[in-house]
Amino acid sequence: MRVLDVLTTLFCRKYGCEPEDVEMAATLDDLNIAPHEREDMAMTLEELYGVVIDDATLDGFDTVEDVVAFIEDELNEREGTG
Repeated sequence: MRVLDVLTTLFCRKYGCEPEDVEMAATLDDLNIAPHEREDMAMTLEELYGVVIDDATLDGFDTVEDVVAFIEDELNEREGTG
């Protein structure tokens, strides 16, 4: 499953987002994902993908694309394709 699809499901189930609103250019602020929810999001993504999202990285996430790119980069690096 694509990272964007996973994020869409997560954002809709946990944070009340509408699927059509979760697009790459959308900001986390646009999606009304509060700071404490972002911490929860990071923990969920760490569990799902086996990555570490430190506070500085989390603070740097502005858009959905930022989150997707980070996860994909981490996965590619792990697989040796990045």
